[in-house]
Amino acid sequence: MAKSANHQKLNLLQVFRGIAAVMVIFAHCDLIFNQNFQKDFFGKIFNFGGSGVDFFFVLSGFIILYIHQSDIGNRSKLKSFFIKRVTRIYPIYWVVLTLKLSASLFFAYDPDTSQRNVLEIFKAFILFPQRQEILASSFLGVSWTLSYEVFFYIIFGLLIGLKPKLCFPIISTWLLLTFTHFIGIFDLPKDSFMLNFIFNEHNLEFFLGCVAAYIVSKHKIPQEMTLICLGAFLYTLGAINYYYKVVDISPVISFGIPSMLLVIGSTSLEMRKHVHVNKILIYIGNASYSIYLMHGFFINNITKLILKVAPDITENILILNMLGLIIAFIALLFGCAVYSYIEKPLLSIFKPKLATT
Repeated sequence: MAKSANHQKLNLLQVFRGIAAVMVIFAHCDLIFNQNFQKDFFGKIFNFGGSGVDFFFVLSGFIILYIHQSDIGNRSKLKSFFIKRVTRIYPIYWVVLTLKLSASLFFAYDPDTSQRNVLEIFKAFILFPQRQEILASSFLGVSWTLSYEVFFYIIFGLLIGLKPKLCFPIISTWLLLTFTHFIGIFDLPKDSFMLNFIFNEHNLEFFLGCVAAYIVSKHKIPQEMTLICLGAFLYTLGAINYYYKVVDISPVISFGIPSMLLVIGSTSLEMRKHVHVNKILIYIGNASYSIYLMHGFFINNITKLILKVAPDITENILILNMLGLIIAFIALLFGCAVYSYIEKPLLSIFKPKLATT
């Protein structure tokens, strides 16, 4: 999280963003290994890494309310809010998506892309919700999460742009319907993609982040380490349950709530006293968005190259797993390079204060 007026810079949240990005890298290593090698990556023990997305959503909810809570009800701040959000999300995303589409169309990297119509391509560029199978086969697989991010910004924008007596009933009703759908009281037609997107349980994770920001800003939390340990313990339980599938439980409960506890505990701790955080970890957190966007493209291409150059290597599972760790590490470095040499220069084109959170 970047420093904003009257807000303390919270480096631990940047570390969490980096950790979430690394978890997603490992989860996608297994996904791509299965796709290209028909082999598991470390016996699927990193499959829970997809929960990094749940962590990202909670972090995003926290960051937005923590920084912009004073803007609520102040319509004059609406334009500034959306400029910040657009400049943070879209420029590097457009670059990466354009590179992917160019590779698909000119080098037959992904033949399915040529089957997509202009409307689907336009939707991909503006992050309008589309089915995951379309995004994964033709555009950027991770972009489905960005659609939820943009939707959350629009919802929060209502808090800024509308009077409380109008926006609070709208948002409260939406939250109530989302929650009742989550617990199974409110049913939606399964064939209605947009309704299932609008009332999807992932939206509750942004709300959990907002709750965390409200608690931290309004109350002093005396037992920060207890919350951090409890959050880490519950997150670990969620990861174990995800692997063994002991109980069928929603990621909102198994990862969203523990993420909220981790955020409340860590931010409360950092607000109370100085916490030394390694600069490399902060840098990885800063680069997490570029890492998130680029890692799948990199891992997919490297594994395909290995399959062509040394197909026999896939027969030795130990060597393949070690190679996977190396690929994951290089994917991390590649994402960091994209951040330093593409994302940061792109952001510097805009006003720095509008593009740093």
